[in-house]
Amino acid sequence: MIFSLVIIIFNVIALYESVTGLFQVMGLASSRNSIFLLTGTFTNPGPYGGCLAILIAVLAAYALKHRKTTGLLNRTLLCISLVSCTLCFIVLPATMSRAAWLGIAVAMVILVFHEFDPSLWIAQNRGWTTAIVVALAIIMTASFYMKKDSALGRLHIWHMELLAIADNPWHGYGAGSVLGVYGKTQAAFFSEKQRHEKVIQTAGCPEYAFNEYLKVGVEHGVPAMLGLIVGVLTLTSILLHFQSPFAYGVIVLAVFAFFSYPSECIHFKTDAEKHWDNVRYLSTMELYEDAVEEYRPLYSRLKGNYRFLYDYGYALHKTERYDESTIILTEGLRISSDPMFSNIIGKNYEALGEYEVAERWYLHAHYMVPCRLYPLVLLMELKNKTGDSDAALDYAEIILSMPYNKRLSSMTDLRKRAEAVLNKE
Repeated sequence: MIFSLVIIIFNVIALYESVTGLFQVMGLASSRNSIFLLTGTFTNPGPYGGCLAILIAVLAAYALKHRKTTGLLNRTLLCISLVSCTLCFIVLPATMSRAAWLGIAVAMVILVFHEFDPSLWIAQNRGWTTAIVVALAIIMTASFYMKKDSALGRLHIWHMELLAIADNPWHGYGAGSVLGVYGKTQAAFFSEKQRHEKVIQTAGCPEYAFNEYLKVGVEHGVPAMLGLIVGVLTLTSILLHFQSPFAYGVIVLAVFAFFSYPSECIHFKTDAEKHWDNVRYLSTMELYEDAVEEYRPLYSRLKGNYRFLYDYGYALHKTERYDESTIILTEGLRISSDPMFSNIIGKNYEALGEYEVAERWYLHAHYMVPCRLYPLVLLMELKNKTGDSDAALDYAEIILSMPYNKRLSSMTDLRKRAEAVLNKE
């Protein structure tokens, strides 16, 4: 009875998520993020795709295992599961989540082998088997090139996380530290020597670890990461042994977690976050004194939210509370890979007349994401301010030689600031 109830719950979720996605695609409902066409009840199509893939795997496995069931209730549940599974499968491609696609593919292959043992068919149909393998290889290659920059970016993120793990393999850096550690590791990576231009263009400041296993490795060390992997494999093995359809949902989740961030998807908004959202307009309107007064009592409850820490630290900077701003922004830098924290810290020190310290922070921001123009502009203007015109000119030439998005007015404005320095000579 409990098992049937859980399957009913899965069906309800699947029907609701799939219908929501279909409505969003057809323009009958808006997504939870204006950047994307569909997100279901999530804020990003990636996690939404992962959710659909898990639902498909569990319901497809249930339908396959109970295809010969009898009784009105069981047959009705079977039919509903097939409908739910089909609707989710229709929506899944539109999420463009390759991690979800791969997860469902792996789960379905294991389901087929576990239920039917197709080894005899493969031996008797080698031509078809070869064709299927080639088709899968083509699909995987096409999936890579479909979002090539994203895939290369993901590989670069893993590279930085592996470097971070190698520096502290046994104990890790602590819970919630992965993004801050990532930023420091990437800054060290690019400051060591000149890297290839393609690597520079690939580097960014991710908001997620994009690999739950490496995230655990960074935060808690290799033993914890291996423990997680062993735990997932053990759970999957037990569920498969008992022929549970939930085994295939775990398989999808395990594969999806290798490429995405499922642990970040479940989040309940607190009253403090709601209040912060309601008063953020103060910063937008440049009412920074009022913003500081609103943010200050929220700090104790939101100090684990780097977006809040940036807003608070920036408001303090704009109200000339430079030392306090630096303290808040440094806390944010421990849990974020965004170089803007370093930029504003540098501006705090520059405002206090500590130009050498400011330069170090600007350089750190530059190495964190070396394709960004803003840290170099700050360095250029600092050198110009302190009378080092030769260094200012060098930075201006570097800025103007860097690629930029002409459609972004902010990038154009930064280049104009560099052009103004050159034109003075």
